[in-house]
Amino acid sequence: MSKAIKMDDSFPKRKAVVHVLGCKVNQAEAAAMVRILEEHGYEVDMACPEPDLVVVNTCCVTSRAEAKSRRLAGRLRDKFPGARLVITGCLAEVNPSSFARLHGAPLVLGASGKDRFGDYLDGGIAPEPDRAGRNAATCTTFVDMGAHGIGGRARTFLKIQDGCSQRCTYCIVPTARGPSRSLAPDRVIAHARAFEASGYAEIVLTGIHLGAYGRDLGLRVPLEDLLERLVKECAVARFRLSSIEPQEITPGLIALAAADRQVCRHFHVPLQSGDDGVLRRMGRPYDSALIRRLAENIHDRVSDACIGFDIMVGFPGEDDSAFGNTVELIRSSAAAYLHVFPFSPRPGTRAAELRPRVPSAVARERVDELRELSRSLRNQFYVRFLGRKLSVVAESEFDPATGSVVTRSDNYVPVRVFGSAHELRGPLFSVVVEKIDREEAQGKYIHGGR
Repeated sequence: MSKAIKMDDSFPKRKAVVHVLGCKVNQAEAAAMVRILEEHGYEVDMACPEPDLVVVNTCCVTSRAEAKSRRLAGRLRDKFPGARLVITGCLAEVNPSSFARLHGAPLVLGASGKDRFGDYLDGGIAPEPDRAGRNAATCTTFVDMGAHGIGGRARTFLKIQDGCSQRCTYCIVPTARGPSRSLAPDRVIAHARAFEASGYAEIVLTGIHLGAYGRDLGLRVPLEDLLERLVKECAVARFRLSSIEPQEITPGLIALAAADRQVCRHFHVPLQSGDDGVLRRMGRPYDSALIRRLAENIHDRVSDACIGFDIMVGFPGEDDSAFGNTVELIRSSAAAYLHVFPFSPRPGTRAAELRPRVPSAVARERVDELRELSRSLRNQFYVRFLGRKLSVVAESEFDPATGSVVTRSDNYVPVRVFGSAHELRGPLFSVVVEKIDREEAQGKYIHGGR
């Protein structure tokens, strides 16, 4: 990382805007880029009418995400024709030519080039696609961009792992991110302590393949050992795992969630399908029986645990029976919510050539059915907590118009809490759930509660 430029405070700061699409890892990296910008004398102001620099952190996990990334970059170039434009992220890595038609010679920094973002600000990189011998496939070490939180929030993201070596048939991410690699445990601890000292009450551990953490390190430190060390060395902050593969949710991780109040009772699982045949065609290393055992183990050992599933609908060969198996597995696993998306054939993946394709109209119907099921599951889960006390962290600033703050419990229940600005200014407090209203619970602040 380049050294920050010392700015003369007598001159007005340059202005920048930073837009991010996609996953929590992208959000963590965008927060790091914001800090680097500030160190180089920029003020990041999303409302700035004439910024000097525009940054777009892109995503390409689906064709929809790719199209959204291209459209956003184009709109921002048209809106701010005089600004320098930096396009980075997964789409910039996989398909940098996507942005060739944009005028003004934007800098395209792929996922493998984000570590040189500060060099660009120093003028050390020419404004052209960053492809000179650098690509994600050659990345063998974790690039630590530092621990930088999101302003005005009580929870933040800590990226501890990058890349994926699993190679599921539908996934472009290994091409975009490269092989799995991990941040050294001592650096993870140092960043977590810094976040805690800065007042963050919740730290979300993020990664592209989070459950693979430590496999590339000499000491092979598993995720559960790292998490156990984190709760020992950080006295206040609680820790949440972002998406983690089902076969990598170990008994040790479940035991930590059951026994330690600093470990959130929340497991977000990229299930993808509940049909064994579809799972095999996807290249997923588990079957539906493992999911049933896992869900049963979590519910038996972790009181009021929240389990959420990613579900891919319309994978080639998914017939009515296979879709029915997915619905049945979701219901029998007592999931609390679903993240549903249709299959998107990505060029360069094996699944792009698989047949038979599911008609788009059928896929849309299945997506709608599962999203309706998700709404029902959420409501059933939230209702369980009526009249009960939950420990929450603030996800928004105080809204004087409604006298409320949006918060999140450790088991992922969103609670809009009503009270005074003085009461609701702390990062961590307790609430009693009084009402369920659509997609959120509503609750009352408990004086002195933690």
